[in-house]
Amino acid sequence: MNQTVTIEIVDTAALRLLRDLAALSLIRFTPETASESDIVTARLNEVYAREDSSLDPGLMLAQAEAIAGEDW
Repeated sequence: MNQTVTIEIVDTAALRLLRDLAALSLIRFTPETASESDIVTARLNEVYAREDSSLDPGLMLAQAEAIAGEDW
């Protein structure tokens, strides 16, 4: 593994850790001031820090073709 790849992996892990810590601090340290939507957002951030949320390429292509003639 070269140094650039290693740095990218560490940067990605650091960003995920910071996002997780922010989400946890919102839930754990200020529950009386956090709104329900803030708590839901924090929990979703925890999930998406671990899970890939990208769409399947085939699904993206099908969706793009389905709306190709639509005016936006």
